Amino acid sequence: MVFLSGIVKTRLKVVGVDCPTCSYAIEKSINSLGCVKSFKIDINSGVAEVTYYGDRCKLRDIYRAIRDAGYDVEKEKLYVSVTGFGSEEVLLLESRILGIQGVLDLRISVTSGIATILYNTLETSRETLEAALKSLGVKPLSSSFEERKNILRETLFLRRVTSFVIGVITISLSMYSMISGQDFLTNAEYLLALLAVTAVSLNYDIVVRGVRALLLLTPVMDSLISVSSFSTLVAGLAGITGILRYEGLHTASFFEASAGVIGFVGLGKYIEERLRKRASKALEELLTSLRSRARVVSDGGIVEKPVSEIKPGDVVEVRAGEVVPVDGVVVEGSGYVDESSFTGEPLPRLKRDSSRDPVLAGCILTSGYLRVRATRVGDDTLIAYIAETVREAESLRPRLARIADKIVGYFTWVVIAIATTTFTYWSVVTGDPLKGVMFMAAVLAVACPCALGIATPLVISVAVHKSSRNSVLIKAGDVFERILTSNAVLLDKTGTLTVGKPTLLNIHVVGSARVEEVLSLLCSVESKSEHPLSRPIVEACIERGIRFSDSEEYAHIPGEGVFGVVGNRKIAAGNLSLVEKLGIQVSKELEDLIVEIGSRGRTPVIVTSDTEVLAVLEIGDELRSEAPAIVEELKQQGFRVGLASGDVEASVKYFERILKLDFSFWELRPGDKANLIRDLQGKGFKIVFVGDGVNDAPAISVANVGIAMGGGADVSKEAGDVVILNSNLKAITFLVKLSKVVKKKMLQNIGWAFIYNATLIPVAAGLLYHYGIFITPEMAAAAMILSDVSVISNALLMPDVT
Repeated sequence: MVFLSGIVKTRLKVVGVDCPTCSYAIEKSINSLGCVKSFKIDINSGVAEVTYYGDRCKLRDIYRAIRDAGYDVEKEKLYVSVTGFGSEEVLLLESRILGIQGVLDLRISVTSGIATILYNTLETSRETLEAALKSLGVKPLSSSFEERKNILRETLFLRRVTSFVIGVITISLSMYSMISGQDFLTNAEYLLALLAVTAVSLNYDIVVRGVRALLLLTPVMDSLISVSSFSTLVAGLAGITGILRYEGLHTASFFEASAGVIGFVGLGKYIEERLRKRASKALEELLTSLRSRARVVSDGGIVEKPVSEIKPGDVVEVRAGEVVPVDGVVVEGSGYVDESSFTGEPLPRLKRDSSRDPVLAGCILTSGYLRVRATRVGDDTLIAYIAETVREAESLRPRLARIADKIVGYFTWVVIAIATTTFTYWSVVTGDPLKGVMFMAAVLAVACPCALGIATPLVISVAVHKSSRNSVLIKAGDVFERILTSNAVLLDKTGTLTVGKPTLLNIHVVGSARVEEVLSLLCSVESKSEHPLSRPIVEACIERGIRFSDSEEYAHIPGEGVFGVVGNRKIAAGNLSLVEKLGIQVSKELEDLIVEIGSRGRTPVIVTSDTEVLAVLEIGDELRSEAPAIVEELKQQGFRVGLASGDVEASVKYFERILKLDFSFWELRPGDKANLIRDLQGKGFKIVFVGDGVNDAPAISVANVGIAMGGGADVSKEAGDVVILNSNLKAITFLVKLSKVVKKKMLQNIGWAFIYNATLIPVAAGLLYHYGIFITPEMAAAAMILSDVSVISNALLMPDVT
């Protein structure tokens, strides 16, 4: 990377580039940023040289633009622990990490305390990056889950509990001294000083973070606690050493306050961390189960290996009651598998070798015996992908959360100002420095906006995990907010409103062609297609024992059909638009037949050979049983519901009629659907688009909320803000209901946090002191913990949504 007058030059290796068109698409995408000076790419190596204005955009913007163009950048991951950082510190840390040379992107999970850093291997190395991170005070981790978990265990529990016990002992001894009017032993204040120093030392991490942030003029929650406990400790030490002299000075009160505040806060933070971890407990337990050993079939025998050493192609043995360790297909045996972690379905499903049924890592074999050939292992398994996606979702905060973050930032400065004013008033105006220090410490302790900082992120975390357990995979934390501001739901037909398993119902032959001849020619072409309508055609050929060969040429025309050459004949199959483009005449009778097929809700596929129509196939797909109720429920919730399909008008109108939809659009190609959504958005609609994760990716990507229907292992990883793993439309209404609960919980939490601070700060400042009402710093710290616990409990008690 070279810096010259704000200009940055960097090299990236782009993955998937193999033609000049690719280069054009990427260049167009990154040029839209308005900050790129030049872009050059070597098609053979994929290495690109990008020169951009560093003051206008970051490397992350360019990386994301390349991904938006449909490509990716070769990169590595590095994990760091951000455990114990407050939300303000995390924001500051995020900004600084993104500024490190070579860092492409950063995702921080507040719940797990793990940050995932993506870096450009052509620009930096792991060692260089680790050194830069250490200078920021963050600790790099190994990528293994075991090591990630160990970092959270360490000695934290022991330190926090010990400091809490010291705080309680200090307060008890001090109170005894004040109540009885005599010291419990000779030179008791020195013992209290030692206890207070020990309590502060045991929570060194809180103090260091707080002081560091304060010195950088970016005070955070820990800054308030650090100043509160440290100021009373220093005042106490100054008292017993004679530096501070004042009539009525009782140094025990300072040590009691210091040890009490830091001891209570330390334990409160530990409890907070434990409660937050509960949100991801189920997922972590599932991942833990995949870190054990597995039996691998080798040379006819069985060898036990760590799961991490299994490779794709290995065959593993799974017995009843065991967790399937890999994604794969059953090659021997049969049994019932509990897939509830992915589908939400409580009943186990039968898996057999005869049908080569797929199984997923993390599922439990409830009965039977299986041998599974691994197709994906480790981080490539679906469960690992879900875990990664959940962490990514947590890192994207909705508008309410961003507002709360900003408020926390300003609020900290306001608290410091109030604390300074309090100290000045009591020390100077009333001439009582003892009360000045104590009330200032109380203000700092009681005003610590910890509850406000966790009010919204924790709600998002709980909701994301609840969703994943209901087969709804949330990929962006602001989805809950976006779906509530949307006003229309647009549905794809095949695979969304229908079950996605079309069957060939009729073959209407035109002219003298025979059915067997039509199917043979057609299957020669369709056998190369991945389109959902190709499968029933090829299955019909196989069932009828019809032989077919490979077509000599093959082309897929998106949204229209397929074309191929079989022998010397040009065979095409598709919709009317494709036939017209080929210049083939369609009779009035044929047009009427196409409309008639469509009016029954079925899809007509026209088969042509050279310049004549051979037949019209009638393909039908079953409507999902839950579709009518879901459409009705969405309409009751205020959404306008419509259908966008590539099918013919008559078929689309059929579904519009029986489902009582508000509107429908037909004969749309994948690109047309995306343009349709843009047009509707221009008219004021905010669209939730639900479609197949692969075919409808353009539409899903431009919608206000894109929802991909995914089937287990066939999940499209890139499409959509939301992936419905069990392909059940009920997930849409579930998501709407859950979003309403999320919004309610966030508002409740923010309200609780503000009410707490607004009520207690004046009391802590001594406003009611002359009426005999006041709170000490340690009482303020205890109250702050209660505030944290109430906010956390409110989030964890999020009701289940059906």
